[in-house]
Amino acid sequence: MLQRHGIMQSVTLAAFRRLTALLWGLSLLGLGLGLVGCDNSPYPPGETGKSILYLALGDDPKTLDPSVAYDVASGEVVNLIYPAYLEYDHLKRNPLQLDLDLGATMPVYQTVPVQEMVDGKRVTRMGQLWTFHIRHDLRFQDDPCFPGGKGRPITAADFVFSFKRIADPGVNCPIVNYLDDKVVGMRDFENYQMQREKRGLPPDYSYPLPGLQLDPHDPYTFRILLDQPYPQLRYLMAMSFTTPIPHEAVEKYGKNFARHPVGCGTFMLKEYVPKDRIVLVVNPNRHPEYYPSEGDPGDRAAGLLADAGKQLPLVKEIRFSIIKEPLTAWNLFQQGYLDLSGVSQINFQQALSSPGQLSPEMRARGIRLFKTTGADVSYFIFNMDDPVYGGYTRRAKLLRHAIALAMNQQEFIDLLSVGLGKPAQFLIPPGLFGYDPNYKNPYQQHNLELAKKLLAEAGYPGGVDPKTGQRLVLYYDNSGVDAEGRLQTALVIKQIQKLGIEVVPRSWRFPIFQSRVDQGQFQFIYFGWVADYPDPENFLLLLYGPNRRPGPNAAGYNNPAYNALFTKMRAMEDGPERAEIIQQMRNIAVEDGPMIYGAHSESYGLVQPWLHNVKPNPIALDSPKYYAVDAGERLRLQREWNRPNLWPLVGFVVFLTVGSLPAVQVVRQRSRRHVRVRPPEES
Repeated sequence: MLQRHGIMQSVTLAAFRRLTALLWGLSLLGLGLGLVGCDNSPYPPGETGKSILYLALGDDPKTLDPSVAYDVASGEVVNLIYPAYLEYDHLKRNPLQLDLDLGATMPVYQTVPVQEMVDGKRVTRMGQLWTFHIRHDLRFQDDPCFPGGKGRPITAADFVFSFKRIADPGVNCPIVNYLDDKVVGMRDFENYQMQREKRGLPPDYSYPLPGLQLDPHDPYTFRILLDQPYPQLRYLMAMSFTTPIPHEAVEKYGKNFARHPVGCGTFMLKEYVPKDRIVLVVNPNRHPEYYPSEGDPGDRAAGLLADAGKQLPLVKEIRFSIIKEPLTAWNLFQQGYLDLSGVSQINFQQALSSPGQLSPEMRARGIRLFKTTGADVSYFIFNMDDPVYGGYTRRAKLLRHAIALAMNQQEFIDLLSVGLGKPAQFLIPPGLFGYDPNYKNPYQQHNLELAKKLLAEAGYPGGVDPKTGQRLVLYYDNSGVDAEGRLQTALVIKQIQKLGIEVVPRSWRFPIFQSRVDQGQFQFIYFGWVADYPDPENFLLLLYGPNRRPGPNAAGYNNPAYNALFTKMRAMEDGPERAEIIQQMRNIAVEDGPMIYGAHSESYGLVQPWLHNVKPNPIALDSPKYYAVDAGERLRLQREWNRPNLWPLVGFVVFLTVGSLPAVQVVRQRSRRHVRVRPPEES
């Protein structure tokens, strides 16, 4: 009995295990079938069916303080919270057009005499007095910094407060150099605040600044007095630096103001989770804005005027996902969980069948392609204070020209930008006044033989100093710590070392790299500049002597002839005389060779079929407020693109079922035989 009973237990245990596997498989199948109604969305359930725009940022914004924000990641958020007096038309290009935003009328200026004290003497010069009238219906968003938590009305004094923050050295506004040599009294104000800061005292904005004037009879009017003509002021009034800022928010949040924005824009901050997401929602206190009713030729046919006259914004919420890995962002776009995507080396072959042509897969999905020409320039910089590569001697110029001729910018474009980009001949990009499409920089044409000849003339035949027998060394400081940066560094080394010059790379994390640049601790670096406003002055200032580091003139270039022409040029309206001066400045800078010009960018972008009104602007960063989303279509396509594949699971369950049923039958038969053969005496 015991032996037979043991056999019985063994057989029953095997059957039980197979039955358990069968039930587990059937449970998996049921779970899988249940998941058909679910999705793999990274967002809360049901969210993607709402009027929400899903975008990606490559990193956390450095700041949300509009007086400081200068990088693209920060600007894409800040410009939706902090509008300016003027804004760029969403549709009109060639030229870009400025429209009113917070302004009630377009700014006007008149020429006036200005008296100032220079070296103890009173000097009179011709300046400009600009007048600004703001809208009467402006209010800050609701926030605890205000009494009762309700946003108060905005007056001209809030704009003046913003300009004083620009001049406050404790704020460290990056455009202060654009204004402090023009706004009457701003440098005195700046120096006064600096002295207070050194004594450990808080800033005192009651200190007089005569260049900023409030109208005693109209709280919605302010004036700016300049000691020189500066037509570009209108462009600064389209930047977030000059947005109205409530002093209550600055006082309440202090250093945390950079993470607690309080503006009057179309959107307001709802949530900020570092390294994860930033969520903006519609600001109920926003002033009325409407989608444009006119555009460029072809815009109507492209569907860009379908929402003409509708009140903005056209979405209720914007969610920025902070995604450092481009491959992750691309995968989310393919699943339908991001509404826009760029095209890079990561996804070029999947997105495009050839330059400018969508791949069959993208076309089948209804995804659209757009191409953007950037208002920007990349460049390599020599430190003009360096004892070997800097200076203005003939030897130094020949040395710099030799290196420029050895470098092949088209190779950089082909390998690093999938062939997208236009080799630069000078600073000014296409589309801006002063750009000459026919100009060929004599030192930007790749010519290795001529480069070797100039290197020998500089006293370094084959890259070697014959007096010492030592090979020339060029230290290349860079921030290329990722794979693409390392590829670029390798290409720099490869091209320059053909001259016989040893290139020693020094890679740093960007904050350290930027600090070394600001302090002039480099020989040779790679940099870039994106237009703040569409005027040649915004690029030519990169070589203006008074802007030397830590200002935008990282090279430390300082040629009196160039400086004098720059001062004259920036005070002029566009015309033949201004074009002639720009040409003279170009010729001076090219011969001195403080820079090797890289490329003006071109880029492709992809738009999901449910996203509308996308027309990229090379300057403006507030375009999302014009975008429209068909949330129902997005949800339908997300389900279609992410439908689970249950066939492997079904096959596995069928296998378990087929393998388990015979085992059950055998167990039952053996159990019956056991009952029949039991002897009566054992009953």
